[in-house]
Amino acid sequence: MSLLTRRLGVSGIAALLTFASVLGTPTAAEAQRVHRSIFFAETPFGSLAWIDSARKRATARTKLMVQDLTTENCIVLPGTGVQWFMINHRDDELEGEVGYFAVRVLYRFESATPVPDRRTGIHLQRNANWFSSDGKQTVNEYERDSPQIPLSLQDFLSLHDPNVPDAPNLSKLEAAVGTWHMKPEMDANSSWSDRYLYGPMLRAYFDSLTDAMSARLLRFTVTSNNTSSNPVLFWLDPRGARSALILIDAPTLRYDGSRRVYEVFFTDGCKDQ
Repeated sequence: MSLLTRRLGVSGIAALLTFASVLGTPTAAEAQRVHRSIFFAETPFGSLAWIDSARKRATARTKLMVQDLTTENCIVLPGTGVQWFMINHRDDELEGEVGYFAVRVLYRFESATPVPDRRTGIHLQRNANWFSSDGKQTVNEYERDSPQIPLSLQDFLSLHDPNVPDAPNLSKLEAAVGTWHMKPEMDANSSWSDRYLYGPMLRAYFDSLTDAMSARLLRFTVTSNNTSSNPVLFWLDPRGARSALILIDAPTLRYDGSRRVYEVFFTDGCKDQ
């Protein structure tokens, strides 16, 4: 894969949002800063908020004020350091149902800027309390980064194609990365059943393969409250990229409006947007 191929070709696909600023390039800090109870109450299921000044999960988990990104057109974040986000998992009609968010982060680099090998490749993560095929609960989180994943992005996408034989591809994936796909509930289907989200669905968002991708499986229980004792959190590392496309789906909840697409820029990357 060429290190000079950086464009994802998302123009006309990403459902980017609205923002106005008269002081030059806007930043996420200029977005609507709200108490997270307001974010839960007033934004749709699956919406995204940025948690500024959080470098660790414990800090992100307890932060009460968040930056609501629901009405952003140009989201600019710091270009260095881990950035934490919160996904709204509130819905009155689905309270108590267990599901998961399929989160994919595709990094966009400048087209002619070489990227160090340590910044490229695949990162996979799954939060805790999933279930294996035999119903055994796995309480530990899962995480693998590109040095531990002997797959190209092309291989990863191909293995997640639902139109090819099922068992051989799952066996090949597990041989390469271990058990990543699991069941959010004992009697539920495995996330492998929705593998199109990590295969053909991703292909729709770029013309050429990006050099870096992070894919997450985030289990949650739907709440009808405006607060959550177990918020759905994830992080990303800017990796020296110009921007990152964030795709969010909740495939198990029969919720047609759960798909969200955001593009976040780093430092001043969206001046020309």
